Amino acid sequence: MKENYQPLKSHIKLVDVRNKGLQTTNLLGINIDKFFMPSVANIIGTDLTKYKLIKRNQFACNPMHVGRDDRMPIALYDSDEGAIVSPAYFTFEIIDTIKLLPKYAMLWFMRPEFDRECFFYTDSSVRGGITWEAICDMKLPVPDIERQKAVIEAYEIIQRRIELKRKINDNLAA
Repeated sequence: MKENYQPLKSHIKLVDVRNKGLQTTNLLGINIDKFFMPSVANIIGTDLTKYKLIKRNQFACNPMHVGRDDRMPIALYDSDEGAIVSPAYFTFEIIDTIKLLPKYAMLWFMRPEFDRECFFYTDSSVRGGITWEAICDMKLPVPDIERQKAVIEAYEIIQRRIELKRKINDNLAA
């Protein structure tokens, strides 16, 4: 399996599009479970034109808290509605979605092994940040596109079953 591993730098590129003209005020953060959430930051008096725009199938990650939280706060944006994230976040996208699917990459980023590797690459600062270069040097398995689709489908089936079981349990509790 190790022969399929490829550096992230051959599949991702930074995206830095600022919120010029105040296109949106929908400010999002990333929670520890690797999902976007409405930001809890006080933005009164904040210049939101300096924030980064994010669009569907782009990733955002907070490189500053890896060492503190032992996890890389990273999420894949899946909405058609525009949003902004902190200018301190890295925003990036997959270069060629015929070779690597964004959802497949996100499944890899959700693995504890990815978080452990990120922690290994953190700097020695108080916050325990990680550099863009370190992220790019990390490797992930890149099987053929059909295998990636099968992995995504299997994951989504399991997630739907978990949600169904949760609803059944809620009904039983009621």
